[in-house]
Amino acid sequence: MAKITEKLLLEKCTPKNTNLEQVKALNLSKLGLKSSDLPVPLLSRLHCLEQLDLSGNKLQEMPSGLFLPSLRSLDLTNNEMEDVTTLDTLTTLEDLRMEDNLYITVNDNYKLMILLPKLRFYNGKDISTTANHIRHVNSEDLRKRHSSQEPVSLQPLHVLQCHSKQDSPDDFSTQLWACSFQPLQDYYGDVNGATRIVATCGGESVCLIDCETGLVMKKYKVPGEDFFSLAWSTVLMSRKGNVAMRPCSILAAGGKRGLVKLLHPRANMAYGEFRASRKALSILCFSPRQGNLLFTGSYDKKILMWDIGGVDSKYNFKVTQLLVLETTSTPLHFCLPPATPDTHLIAACEEGLHSYNIQHNKDPKKRSGSVVCLSLSVCAYHDYHTIDGLGFVTNDVVASKSHMQGSIYLWSWNDTRAQLPNNKKKKKKKEVCAVILAELQWSSTDIAYLSLNTCPSKGYVVCGDERGRLWTYHVTDLLKANFRSGKAIPATEVLISETTYYNYS
Repeated sequence: MAKITEKLLLEKCTPKNTNLEQVKALNLSKLGLKSSDLPVPLLSRLHCLEQLDLSGNKLQEMPSGLFLPSLRSLDLTNNEMEDVTTLDTLTTLEDLRMEDNLYITVNDNYKLMILLPKLRFYNGKDISTTANHIRHVNSEDLRKRHSSQEPVSLQPLHVLQCHSKQDSPDDFSTQLWACSFQPLQDYYGDVNGATRIVATCGGESVCLIDCETGLVMKKYKVPGEDFFSLAWSTVLMSRKGNVAMRPCSILAAGGKRGLVKLLHPRANMAYGEFRASRKALSILCFSPRQGNLLFTGSYDKKILMWDIGGVDSKYNFKVTQLLVLETTSTPLHFCLPPATPDTHLIAACEEGLHSYNIQHNKDPKKRSGSVVCLSLSVCAYHDYHTIDGLGFVTNDVVASKSHMQGSIYLWSWNDTRAQLPNNKKKKKKKEVCAVILAELQWSSTDIAYLSLNTCPSKGYVVCGDERGRLWTYHVTDLLKANFRSGKAIPATEVLISETTYYNYS
C-alpha cells in the first residue's frame, strides 16, 4: 500500500504538473488503498481535478468531508464499496463507474441518481432519461410528504407471479405466505428513507423485489421446502483485517422443514441455517431493539427465543437458545410492543391471543422460571378463537382479526395489560378481555390467514380479503373521531383490482 503524499499525487497526475491546485487528471488505481488512506486535507487541494481513477483498491466508502469542486469523472471499479451515500459531496460528477463492487445493489444505483444531480453516465451507459425520471418522482414524493398527512390513495404498480413451481404461469396452487419490507438500517431505502425492497416467501423460494421497477432482483430456492415466514434484521459483521464491526442487513426464512435459513442478500449469500423445531415453523420475528434476538413459532405449539449473534468475515456465527415458551395451539403472528419490546411478547394463535413476559434470566438454569404466560382473549370474537392477524398501530393501539367475523378490532394494549396480575411468580394462567376501542368493517370470509398489516407512521391498517381486495383504514382519522362509537366503521378505501376503487368513507 502506497502512502498518499503530495509527491505521489504529482507523480500520478497527467499531464505532469508541479502544483496540486492545477492538477486535472489523477490515477490512483491498484495501490491497495482503504478509505482511511485517503487524506482529505491533501486531496481537497485538488481544486481543478476533473478526472479521478481509484479503481482496483479496497475502498468501502469515500472519506467524510472530501470536496472536489471540479470533479467530472470518477472510477471506483473493483473496490469494496458499500455506502454510496458518502459520494454525496461530489455533486459535480457526470460520469461514474462502480462495476465489480460486490455490495452495490440496484437500490444503490437509484440512490446515486438522486445524490448526484448532474450524473449522466453510469458504468459506461447513458442514464440521463432514467435519472431525470427518478429525480422527478423523488421531488414529487418529497413535496407530497411534507405538504400533508391526509389519507393516501393506493395504486397498483405491478402484478407479479414469482413463486410458481418451475416459474410456470399456469401454477396457481403455490401459496404466497409472507412479505416484509427491507428495514432502513443498512441503507437499502432511498435517501429520504422510503424503503422499496420487499422480500416474499412461498413454496420453495424467497424473492427480493424492487417495488419501483417490479423486478425480481434475487431469488433463493430450496427444493422440497415450503417457506411460511420471513423476517429482516440488522446484526454486526466483522471485516477481514478490520477490527471495527459494521451493521449487516440479513433475512431469516423458515417453513415446513423446521429450519431457519439465514441470508445476506447484499452479498447474494445464504450463509447458514439452524434447526429451530422438529415441526414446521409458522412464524419468525426479530426484536426491533436487539437485532440478534429471534423468536420462532412452530407447529409443536412452542415459541422459542434465540440469540443468533453476529457474523465474522467468513460468515461464521453462533446460535444460542434463550427461552422456551409453551402455547396451547400453533402461533401465527408475533408482536413486540413498541414501548416494551424487551419485556413483552404478544402471540396470535390458533386458539386466541397470548401475552408473555420475555425477560430472561442470565443464568441458563433459571431461564424457564422467569417466564409468565397469560391467556388473553378478545371477547368480541365470541366462539371464534383463531386470531390470524395482529399488528400495532400506535404504541398502545393494536389491530387484530379473526376470520368469519367480518371485522377487525382495535384494542388498547395498555388498558388490557393493566388487568394482568402483577405477581410474576403466579403460574396460573388468567384470561382477560381485551379493551376494545373500535370495530372496523371487513370481509365476512371463512378463509383463514389473510394478511393484515399496519403502517404506524401513516396511521394505517391494511388487510386483504378472499377476492384479492385491499381494505385500508386511516386510523389517524378514527382517533380524532368518537373511537368508542359502538358501530362498525367502514374502510377508508377498498382497492378492488387493477385500477378500480370503491370508497366507503
